[in-house]
Amino acid sequence: MRDTVFFKTEAGAQEITARQIRLHPRVRSLLVLIDGKHRAGELLDTLQTIGVSEDSFKELLNHGLVAAAGAGVSAAPEAAVEAPDTEMPLAPAEAPSQGAPLDEQEQRRALYAYFNLHIRETLGLRGFMLQLQVEKAETLADYAAIRDQFLSAARKSKGDTVAAAMQAELDRLLAPPA
Repeated sequence: MRDTVFFKTEAGAQEITARQIRLHPRVRSLLVLIDGKHRAGELLDTLQTIGVSEDSFKELLNHGLVAAAGAGVSAAPEAAVEAPDTEMPLAPAEAPSQGAPLDEQEQRRALYAYFNLHIRETLGLRGFMLQLQVEKAETLADYAAIRDQFLSAARKSKGDTVAAAMQAELDRLLAPPA
């Protein structure tokens, strides 16, 4: 199992936002980190300190939230499409167009999508703790607190140019509705 690469199914991607299944927090953390790129062994090594084991993968498989690569199950849209190799950040698909004003709920959704995409793409498994903070975030102030930590880590990982572009986008997403 350690060499198997898992990806989220559509049900798994929906579970992250809907929280319909009462997953244990450690199993939920594993679900968040499964991206179709890292082997199960890498994820287990990273998450062993919080109690994630092979049984956690089995639980996700039993619920139909993940599948092994090549298992013939349709992947969630985020897992099916690889991000192009570019140094510039990608805008999340859920984010409204740049000119449209956002209400607070739309802002939270856009920030959640932005952080989930960019923490994974920019920091990989090193962004695990930030990913957990995003999962717990409930208010715009929570997301604003994550912003500075993320930008600092992005600056170290990708450089000032990429971090500046991310900062501009986060500032736009965090701006109060007009």
